[in-house]
Amino acid sequence: MLRPTLGHRSRPAPARRGMTTVETALVLTVFCMLLFGIFEYTRFLFVLQMTNNAARDGARYAAVNVSMPSTFDTTDYTDSAGNVYTNVTSYTNARMGAGTVSLTPPPAVYQIGGYQYSVTVYAVDPTGLALSPPVIRADPNATSWNNTSFPNLIAVTLTGTYTSIAPSLLFMPSTVPLTVTGTASCEG
Repeated sequence: MLRPTLGHRSRPAPARRGMTTVETALVLTVFCMLLFGIFEYTRFLFVLQMTNNAARDGARYAAVNVSMPSTFDTTDYTDSAGNVYTNVTSYTNARMGAGTVSLTPPPAVYQIGGYQYSVTVYAVDPTGLALSPPVIRADPNATSWNNTSFPNLIAVTLTGTYTSIAPSLLFMPSTVPLTVTGTASCEG
């Protein structure tokens, strides 16, 4: 059996108080930044996907309603039988999750959470589509969106600004501009 000798006792290492606290603080800082970054990125992708779907659905709705008056992009239409048809802007806004109107003059500016956007409906310039790469822009001949014929396209553009939840924490810009356009072939 081995016994320690009296002159050779081992001393415990000096206590390093607070080291665990410092390490935890460093690890939690990096972890929280990563977690908030994941949340912010998925929130941005959600808004982008929702905007794409709303623009595409708005363009489809406009394409099948070319027989409506030219003010149908912002004003509801009531036919002689009393049926009320939702205008293109309201229809597109409903696809965004029914945000609240923050400004009323056309184009109206809507807001959902940290995302502000406006809706524009127009006939697509066919010469812009022949460019390389194709450019979707309004017809310079000022053709109303509901006066287009079959081979032409109708576009709905949502232009907005995405606002980040914690930009300074994540070292990113506080706002990100978004412009999404959905097109549909005219059915009239």
